[in-house]
Amino acid sequence: MTKLFKDVGVLLKQNVKGLIAVLGLFVLIFIGLYAFASYETTNSEFCDSCHYMDPYVRHWQASTHADVDCVACHDYDGGDLLLSTLKYATETFNTRPQTRVLDENCLADGCHDFETLDDGLKYKENIFFKHSTHFDKVLRSGKLHCTSCHNQMAQNEEETLSHMTVNDQTCFVCHFKDAGQGEAITGCYSCHGNPKNEVEHGGFMFNHEPYLELEVECKQCHTKIVEGNASVPKGKCYSCHVERLQNEFSNGELHDIHVTNTGIDCHKCHDPIEHGNFEMVGALDIQCENCHIRQHNQPKQLYMGIGSSDKHDMPSAMFQAQVSCTGCHTHITPEGDIMAHQDKKEASRNSCVTCHGSNYDLMFDNWKSGSLLAMKDYKAYMKKGYADFKSIGGSKKQRRLAQSEYTNMKENYNLVHEGHMVHNIKYSMHILNHAADKFENAMKKIKTSYQPASRGDAFSPDKSCQTFCHGNAFFPEVVDYDDGELPHELHTEDMELACSSCHSTEQHGETKINDSVCAECH
Repeated sequence: MTKLFKDVGVLLKQNVKGLIAVLGLFVLIFIGLYAFASYETTNSEFCDSCHYMDPYVRHWQASTHADVDCVACHDYDGGDLLLSTLKYATETFNTRPQTRVLDENCLADGCHDFETLDDGLKYKENIFFKHSTHFDKVLRSGKLHCTSCHNQMAQNEEETLSHMTVNDQTCFVCHFKDAGQGEAITGCYSCHGNPKNEVEHGGFMFNHEPYLELEVECKQCHTKIVEGNASVPKGKCYSCHVERLQNEFSNGELHDIHVTNTGIDCHKCHDPIEHGNFEMVGALDIQCENCHIRQHNQPKQLYMGIGSSDKHDMPSAMFQAQVSCTGCHTHITPEGDIMAHQDKKEASRNSCVTCHGSNYDLMFDNWKSGSLLAMKDYKAYMKKGYADFKSIGGSKKQRRLAQSEYTNMKENYNLVHEGHMVHNIKYSMHILNHAADKFENAMKKIKTSYQPASRGDAFSPDKSCQTFCHGNAFFPEVVDYDDGELPHELHTEDMELACSSCHSTEQHGETKINDSVCAECH
């Protein structure tokens, strides 16, 4: 063995120059090939040399980055090309090659500038976005990269312009995965801000501002904003791994491996989530008849402001705002659970406070007590009116008209009584007063000196304010007026001035005080 090594040593000494020449030639050939490969990789058209690269090249050519060479973004050099060539020649290549676009390539000189990117922008017209909030930070156990949101490759043939455009799935997975119903992880305002414009919904115009001031949550109206749950299907790992590792990893560790270190797109693992305004609470979404068969036609009609004999529609303000039955009747469930006790059928006082703020539960008490008083007085008014009709005489035509108007009045009373006045006080007052006016006019055609009974204080514009709303709520003793204080209680209670002396009954709450009004007393 020793002799063999000596013989090899002698041979090398004798041919050292030849060996150096051969090795030198190989080095020159390698350097030449490497230089050629490096030069060729700078030419994006070379990427189309392999047939399986055709869709990648086609989508790149149709993208906004068509004038940027592939290697300016992709971390790919001559050595990679030589290795790819070897794999291609030996038919060991992957027809779905994996590559990365490093963040530093996107932020290189002559490309994107982070200071400019950090300017606030709007995505799809109504989503507020800042790169600094998302970039270079660990969010939900993973550090996002440029390509976490910007597609490296279109997902199907139709998406010809998807190369490097934003993929919504990354946004939706982060913001909605494991969030509650109608909620987002970061809240709705972080993306959409506070809606300031009036919007049309269900044929009505809706203004968000008063509800936002009271901090009403978006989910109270926008009940379904996502479809899908972004789960990771069992076996998804096998699309990359030959066999699943037996190690148990936490979510944080998995995201650190796949997102932070490897830059794998979220949609590669997570099922899709769709985000939109898929379902809103509707004023009449709940089917009350599931529990109470045919008991809610009148409440529905009154709430919607329809059903009176004069055909004048006047929807409740809360119906216009699309407040559902369960917005006030919080004990009734959308599933239609049967409620056995009356206290569970009643509206909740706390519901008023939830949407409108403190002290509105006192106004709820006013609605109930005022409605009971109004209906009691109106029933007495109808009883006296019918007695007057029976004894007043008149021609057959006159009596037929009066009888018809009384019937209409009774129908309107029944609608309000069975529909419960609190569902639409303004509409109830209108149809009851209108029916009473028509009955009284018919009676005066029989007897011009006819004096009808009183309908009650609730039906007087001067006293209805306190009857229904302000009897024990929002009725301050002193109010600010004209750079001073006005003794509110003194004027209304001690001097018994009507609300309409200073406030408009047509435009709710509008003050119309002028010097001449004050001069009548002062």
